[in-house]
Amino acid sequence: MTAKRPKGLAALAMLSLALAGTMLALRSSRADPLPFDLPAPPPHITVGMLYNTYSSASSFYTAGGTKIGHTRISTDVPVLRVVKGFSVGGMAAAVQVIAPYVVFSGGQEIGGRQLTHNSGFVEPQLGGYIYPVNDPSADQYLVLSYLVSPPSGSFSPAATLNASTNDWVNEMTAGYGHVLLGQAHDGRRLDIELWGVARFQSGNSDFGTLATPFGTVRERLDTQPSGKLFVYLPYIFQPRTDGYVGLSLSQSFGGKQTVAFSPFPTGRVDTGNRTDATTVGVFGGSFLSRTIFAYSALTTDVRVRGGARNDASFTLVIGRLF
Repeated sequence: MTAKRPKGLAALAMLSLALAGTMLALRSSRADPLPFDLPAPPPHITVGMLYNTYSSASSFYTAGGTKIGHTRISTDVPVLRVVKGFSVGGMAAAVQVIAPYVVFSGGQEIGGRQLTHNSGFVEPQLGGYIYPVNDPSADQYLVLSYLVSPPSGSFSPAATLNASTNDWVNEMTAGYGHVLLGQAHDGRRLDIELWGVARFQSGNSDFGTLATPFGTVRERLDTQPSGKLFVYLPYIFQPRTDGYVGLSLSQSFGGKQTVAFSPFPTGRVDTGNRTDATTVGVFGGSFLSRTIFAYSALTTDVRVRGGARNDASFTLVIGRLF
């Protein structure tokens, strides 16, 4: 076969690849760092949390910025998260497990085309984090975390939209927070929190098959490294219960997805999917008792390239200390 053959295959496959929904799992099914993640959990304390995020999109944007209307992508994502605090060498640390589940709510479509979808568990995130800086008296924190996700989620090559990426995912996060205005733990104050997330994926070798005039070929989906930056501005209006409200801004980037065809040794197709979105939002939270806390957030995408643009995304978290 010549190197030009994959280009012919690309023409046959381009429509289905352009609408491939694996980018939805990247943006909606994982637990992003939240404001209450910054303070270190006390040693020997277990924190259990239940998340639920509902997102709805009515438009899809290509990598070049072309808007595709007649779109409906709605997901409901419950997440179970368990964190166990401890100390190592006098440094605060924790291990955690995050288990998301994705439900595609109702019919899904892009550009008026109905899409098949496969709800189910996403790869669980397993890992932990440490606190090189943990100074509650100065309200100053620096946290570093690592999470790994094995390819064990719900994936069907026959579905356009999948809950799982069906590959190994390595994720590294760094967060820093400090007082911006006011005094630490001495009344009302405005904090600033900066977070950075980097994600590396191994590739999905079972992405699907494609029937062509040259025979059936296997498709492998590869996702380039992606990242996300967060800025949180929580205003603590009730120090006694850690009650706060605030504004958020995030920007994701990278995540270009391409498909290779086997047994062809050359040729790769750009699906058009990206992890490129600018999101703004409002949030708030508080302890409801000595051991129970709540958090909620409402966000909207203001710019998207290579994916569905969420009109609204609402998150509710209930947590308990054990």
